[in-house]
Amino acid sequence: MSGTLDSRRGGDNAVFAEMWQRPFLLLDLSYFLVFSNISLFYLYPIVLEGMGATPEAIGWVMGFFSLATVLTRPLMGKLVGSRGESPVMWMGIIVVLLATIGYLFLESVGLPLFLVRVVHGIGYSAFISGSFSLVATAVSPEKQGEAYGMVGAAIMGAGAIAPPVGEILIRHGGVPVLYWTAAACALCACLAVFLAGVKPPPGSRGQQGQKVRYVPLLKDLPFLFLMVSTLLFANCQSTLVNFLALISTREGVGSGRFFFVTFFVAIIALLTMGKVMDRFGKRLFLRLAYPLFALGLLLIPGFIASWRFLLPAILCGAGMGLLFPAHNALAAGYGTREQKPAAMSFFTSVYDTGFITGAVFSGWIAQVWNLGGLFIVTGSIAVGGLLIVLFSPIRETAMRNPG
Repeated sequence: MSGTLDSRRGGDNAVFAEMWQRPFLLLDLSYFLVFSNISLFYLYPIVLEGMGATPEAIGWVMGFFSLATVLTRPLMGKLVGSRGESPVMWMGIIVVLLATIGYLFLESVGLPLFLVRVVHGIGYSAFISGSFSLVATAVSPEKQGEAYGMVGAAIMGAGAIAPPVGEILIRHGGVPVLYWTAAACALCACLAVFLAGVKPPPGSRGQQGQKVRYVPLLKDLPFLFLMVSTLLFANCQSTLVNFLALISTREGVGSGRFFFVTFFVAIIALLTMGKVMDRFGKRLFLRLAYPLFALGLLLIPGFIASWRFLLPAILCGAGMGLLFPAHNALAAGYGTREQKPAAMSFFTSVYDTGFITGAVFSGWIAQVWNLGGLFIVTGSIAVGGLLIVLFSPIRETAMRNPG
């Protein structure tokens, strides 16, 4: 196998035949580092609350990050199609780094803060578009469950480690130390993709020049139902990561222990169930995972303040650990190789839209009701996701001729 991660330079010989080789492992490390940067900001609602922000305002601030990713994702998909995955990935990591440094100069909720959130979201959008398209095009369909399981494990690993580490950093060094640590993660991600060979080659401008089309995807009913399920899952996941810290603080406990257990369980599921998912079908695992996820969310208000938090934490972790790779692998199966940038950009855009609704809509629910009621509503939305995968025409097979 080629030593580079840019599938456009290696042709068919650059396809990842095995997941445990150096190029893919370094790609996975870059996911871990970029998402460590993102996950450290799961604690940002606490910082915003210290600035005097209301729950609704916190929802808008957190949601602007995802809003930026959604609005720029179609453009990022086109950039991936015209320039290749690696230049877009590099651009994303550098922008994430610059935005993270920008947080150091913010002391109140205002226009500058929203601008930094937008820039941060644009960088994240670019990295996700390039890297997810790379996995979709460079991994065979028979191994995509395993591949996205490993990607998910890196992402969930960041979610497990970064929040409790962030709590320690804030406690002993203050919020600026949190920001500098997040910036260091972005710098290390640059090093990871450099060592992996993911860098724009000389004269790469317009090297592929393929036209990215989104209309065929909008005409495919099974794909659209998959997107509805993705939206509901992302909405619930966003509510969990954005508002768990607040409900934990209100109950007088730290959120780090819940995050650690949840993401630890998710990592175990991601690393052990990917091959099984490839063998028995991703749709089956959607049906198995949604009930676990929904029940975990519904139990949070009553269990979060005691040792019983372990039950919803485990259930939420198992649900996320199965739902994430199943949705990703199903989406990656749609479209020809040339249309993977469109399919994955569309998919990740919908996923990020769920993170907007999970921040903004959930912030409104918390404002007019309470945080306990918010998680009851969120669990009910996960039940809606179960109904979608039970009764919709979501399919396993790829779209053979999407054009």
